[in-house]
Amino acid sequence: MTGLAVGKALPRRTILVGDGALVLPVMSGCGALAPENIRARHQIEKSLKSFHAVKSVNVELDSNFTAGDSWSVLILLNKNPGREETLAVLKGGYDRVVQVVEDDFASVSASWVQNGASVSWPISGNEPNGAELDYLRELAKPGRGTMSAGRGRISVSRGVVKEFPADLIVAPRSGVGVSDSFELDGMIIRAVSDAVDLSPIPLRRVVEAIDAKYWEGAVVELTDNDIVSGSISLDVAAFGKESDGLDVAAAAKVLNVISGNQLLQELGLTTAWNTSAASREGVFFHMKAGVFDAGDPPEEGAKILAAAQKSASDSS
Repeated sequence: MTGLAVGKALPRRTILVGDGALVLPVMSGCGALAPENIRARHQIEKSLKSFHAVKSVNVELDSNFTAGDSWSVLILLNKNPGREETLAVLKGGYDRVVQVVEDDFASVSASWVQNGASVSWPISGNEPNGAELDYLRELAKPGRGTMSAGRGRISVSRGVVKEFPADLIVAPRSGVGVSDSFELDGMIIRAVSDAVDLSPIPLRRVVEAIDAKYWEGAVVELTDNDIVSGSISLDVAAFGKESDGLDVAAAAKVLNVISGNQLLQELGLTTAWNTSAASREGVFFHMKAGVFDAGDPPEEGAKILAAAQKSASDSS
């Protein structure tokens, strides 16, 4: 690296490009104050600030005599940067840092505000996906809180909301996946899809079918690629405490909402998570063409199916 003293081992470095609010902890020491590192800091700042979209750059150095030095470069882009200006940073930011740090470890991320949404995008030496940036720019709006992208999926974190979002994002596009999560009255809701449009699955009606007394601490997850089975799956952990057992009648209400759905392949109906033991009690159904199997375990599945049939008959 230019400016290193003769005989000095090349340190390992980390680079992040992003909002000043993302500044990582830094160990102060002689490494950070060494003349060659001060020069490297200035070189990184100068190089990155030459991008038209860049508003500010924050460079930090974490010195570790065992693992080597680690650089953190946080770059904030101007508000609502243009597509091409943004793409230029995503394409060239990493390489410009590597030109300074050479063999040192580097990790890069950009941060900016787009249409009122706070966006973060980790940058690497790989070519950025222009289609992903286009979709992110289209999805960005104030009500969507924070958004992250750059790894083939756009993730939206809305935080606490007062009502179920009318603009829930469940449709991937051009090979770009989507994830939308929020908290509603103590219930955590998340929808993730990398390949399948999940809009035919009535997630809002599912949430509305859960008894209000079970909302606090409940978790509802919809995904097109279940971590275990790889199936299109809806997992509702909400119906009572594990110690009390599953509230069959309450679970049956959700099963009735989903019954007949042609897209869903698996449905989990369980108690809320026992966080101390990371466990819960319930039934998992497989579905084919809208029809449920006997469930697993089948003896508990039979109870829910019977309760669902009775509930449907009573309401008809």
